[in-house]
This record gives sequence, structure tokens and C-alpha cells, in this order.
Amino acid sequence: MPKVTLQQERVDNMPPSTKMVAYYDKKFPAFFLRVYPSGKRVFNVRFQHQGLRQLHRLGDAADMSVSEARAAANALIEKVRYGVEKDAPLSTLTLSAFAEEFFPRYARHWKASTLHNNRQGFERHIEPVLGKAMVATLTRQQVERWFSGMSATKGMANTMLPLLSVMMQQAETYGYRAPQSNPCKSFKRYTLVACERYLTPDELRRLWSVLDIHQASSPTAVMILRLLILTGCRGNEVRTVKWRHYRQGHWYLPDSKTGAKTVFLSSFVRELLDDWPSTGAYLFAGKQSGEPFEYFRLVAVWHQVREVARLTDVRLHDLRHTYASIALQDKVSLLSIGRLLGHSLPETTLKYAHLAKGDIQNAANNVANVIAGGMQS
Repeated sequence: MPKVTLQQERVDNMPPSTKMVAYYDKKFPAFFLRVYPSGKRVFNVRFQHQGLRQLHRLGDAADMSVSEARAAANALIEKVRYGVEKDAPLSTLTLSAFAEEFFPRYARHWKASTLHNNRQGFERHIEPVLGKAMVATLTRQQVERWFSGMSATKGMANTMLPLLSVMMQQAETYGYRAPQSNPCKSFKRYTLVACERYLTPDELRRLWSVLDIHQASSPTAVMILRLLILTGCRGNEVRTVKWRHYRQGHWYLPDSKTGAKTVFLSSFVRELLDDWPSTGAYLFAGKQSGEPFEYFRLVAVWHQVREVARLTDVRLHDLRHTYASIALQDKVSLLSIGRLLGHSLPETTLKYAHLAKGDIQNAANNVANVIAGGMQS
């Protein structure tokens, strides 16, 4: 049980060890930090009260400073021993001001792309309405009014609500709100109607023909669109793939929406890529040196293509749904489809199960016939 002076710089740079180590504060012996082999650092307080040992977890060092943890330890001891609960002054931080602390401080919990999207979403959809509200006193009624005001964009409202909830949870952890006061807790989201679109064989042929027409004017965008159709990948997985990820005829992506992913490429796709001219880091280079093909340029070409192909209701992501539906029609198992699409959870793939209901009915008939035959023999 090493004794040290727990200071912010020391805590921030505390190295992990092969086993859990507790560092006790020299000036406040009841206060200590546990460091785990994973690198996780947790503040705790330990003391005696009425002959019983009290041990309490205060919080993760990534979420609270040393001074905040020390103050929480003092407050907890006074509350337990003397029934004294100090009323901390309510924070005067607005939600906008809190965001400036929250996003850098919470960034380690998200991928860089998720951090960017959440920050952008906050600035566009939450801050204009709730930015001037006080973090300490933000009420459920205010959240309800904001949420109702986004009824025209229910999907985005459902996406932003968890973000606001996380911000409120962290406001409690940082000491800016009273404990267990999250105004977003148990908040019911909008019910959305599934809007998946699957292209028919005729529609796919029509789309492919239109891509042929646009090949000369927009070769890179057209190639990306072809690969989205042929691989079932997400748009960014194709648009940002690098040559070094292309090995042994497949793409080995170090990161995707669900983590590292192997994209199994067909011989037809490999033939397309064998003739693809690109000397940069990315298979599909953008206008800026060292950058991938720009998303807005891809979307612009897609809108032109789907207009000519008379598929204006089809989204880019629907090409991925179509890939899954064709695989099911070709008797590919849901397990294999999940691997092809890079799903991390089986439940994600199961949303396509309804497309195979004919096969499931046949399977039910076959199993029942086998059982019935055995009983009658």
C-alpha cells in the first residue's frame, strides 16, 4: 500500500501495473486511488464508523479531478459520521459552457468520428434550443419541449436524446448537478416506421446501366457506387479504404462502425480493382492531396444517378440492404450474411430474417413431417 501525495499530474501519469495497486494519500490517509492492470484509475475512500469499516467508490479518475474526488471523500465522511450533508452551491454553467468541458473530457469514450458527429449534432440540434439553460437546473419539462420541437425529424431526435442524457450523467459526476437528477432518464423516444428499401433485379440492372453512362464523367464516384452494390459495405468503408488495407485479395479494415473488419472480395471485384489507377494512400483519392474522395461529391453523383434510374426513393444505405436481401434469396445463412456485412451482434442481422420467411416455412414443414413420420412408424 504505497503512500504518495495524490496530485493531478501524478494521477494523470500513473502507469498500469501487473496487479491492482492502491495509492494512499499522505495528507488524507482515508483517501486513495486504485490503479488496475488495464490502466483504469478509480478514487476511493476508506474509514471507520461505529466499529465498522466503510469503503466507498468515488469515481473514475478520467471523469473527476483529484480535488473533486478529495472533496467528495470529505463530504461522504462527514455525512456518515455526523449526519452532515453540505449543500454545494448550484453550478451557474450554461449547457453551452458545459459542452466546452464535456466533449474534450469525455472524448476517450468515443471514436474520433463519433466525437465529431456528436459535437456537430449538439451544435445543430441541442444548443440552439437549450444552450442557455443552466446545467444544474435543466428540467424534464425543458427536455420535453425541446424533444417535441424536433418532431419533424424524429430519427435525429432519437439520436440526440441519448447524447443529452450522457451529458447530464456526466454533469452529475463532475458535480454540476444533484445526484440521480438526469432529466432524460426513462424518456420515451419516437416510434419509427422501418424504411428499408430493397432493389428488385430489374431496378439493379437499370441502376448498373446508368452507372455505365456516368462512368466517363465521374469514374471515381461510379466505382465506389459499384463496390457498394457488390460488397454490401457502408459508404465510408469503401470511400476511405487504403491500398495497404488491400491484401491477399481482401480488405482488412483496422476500423469500422463495429471495429476491425475483413471484407471478402469476389473475383469480379478484384478484377475491377486490378485495373484501378491510383498512386496515393487511398484507393479513391480526393481533390486534396492525401485525402479520400469527398463524401459530398459521392452524394452529388448518387443523386444524379438515381434520378436518371428513376430510383429517387433509394438511399445509399439501401444498397447494403439490397446486398443482404439478395444473399438471403440465394440461400446464404444469416450467420454468413452477418460476417459478410461485418455485424458485431447477431441481433443486427436478424432484422433481415423476414426476407427468408418462405424458407423458414419450408423448414417448419420439413421438421414437422420428420417428427410426425417418426411418431407414426
